[in-house]
Amino acid sequence: MDDLRGSNSGGNDGHATTWIDPAPYTPLRTAQSISGFSKTREPMDNYPTPDIATLSLLALEDFSGVVWEPACGSGNIARHFPGCIASDIRNDNIFGEVGVDFLNETRAVNHIVTNPPYRLAQQFVEHALKCVDGKVAMLCKLAFLEGKARYSLFKQHPVKTVYVFSKRLPLTKEGDTRKQSSMIPFAWFVWEKGYTGKTSVEWILAGDDSE
Repeated sequence: MDDLRGSNSGGNDGHATTWIDPAPYTPLRTAQSISGFSKTREPMDNYPTPDIATLSLLALEDFSGVVWEPACGSGNIARHFPGCIASDIRNDNIFGEVGVDFLNETRAVNHIVTNPPYRLAQQFVEHALKCVDGKVAMLCKLAFLEGKARYSLFKQHPVKTVYVFSKRLPLTKEGDTRKQSSMIPFAWFVWEKGYTGKTSVEWILAGDDSE
């Protein structure tokens, strides 16, 4: 494992961590878009994260140290973190390292912040928690709270805070604002390494003013 961490700024309080065996891995190139099922979805999951989503997170959480954005696309999240390690499995129009399959890549960093592909979101969380000594922040559909498999995930690795966007985020194919944005509610799910307490839910008043 490449250890790229700075000082530990992430709340590892010494609690033992039990890892979950990941589900069978399907390469990211076949992943379903986070914006939901659609016959016309972007085949490589390129639904760029709007700046307001990342800026809202940064106003609420500290990510001092080394941050890795493993599904960086064109860099919409990564560019807000100076010195961020940015990578993506894609090879076109990528902000950072190309051809890097996150689920087969292990690096020791302080934090991971990303907008994961929908169908691999849980695997992204599980793998990210193995790589950090600080925080994992994932922008996911609010429905990520549901499901038997994720119940086990949340029991073993409690989310510290869920930040729910009160308005819809304008996620569009290739970032083309002329196209209709997602009508699906999103939230930031933030884990802190070693945290074993209750999950807090907070609301962010940011997003699409048309909602």
